Amino acid sequence: MCNIYTKSKKERSLCAMAEAKEEKGATHPKLSTASRFGSRLRRWRRAEGLPLKRVAHDLDVSVSVVSQWERGLRFPSVLNLDRIAQYMKIPVCSLLYDGAHECPNKNR
Repeated sequence: MCNIYTKSKKERSLCAMAEAKEEKGATHPKLSTASRFGSRLRRWRRAEGLPLKRVAHDLDVSVSVVSQWERGLRFPSVLNLDRIAQYMKIPVCSLLYDGAHECPNKNR
């Protein structure tokens, strides 16, 4: 487990990435929201057979940004989060929560 008080920002980032890899893409309570979101985005993109470049183009962002989202290094803005959900044809809460039962106000 990463210790946020004794490691530099870079070391914490590397530690979080290592922990995420250990989970092999599974959602886990220890993973940050950005990591869980990134895992979902990557699994969906691969299942759809879409390259990073295509997703980046369709969302009007750089390939680097999509890559950082998928690796949990960055979290999209509210506007981009909405764009991503529309692009994937799913509710925004599905990108953030583990199960449909956890989506608050699902019908909104």
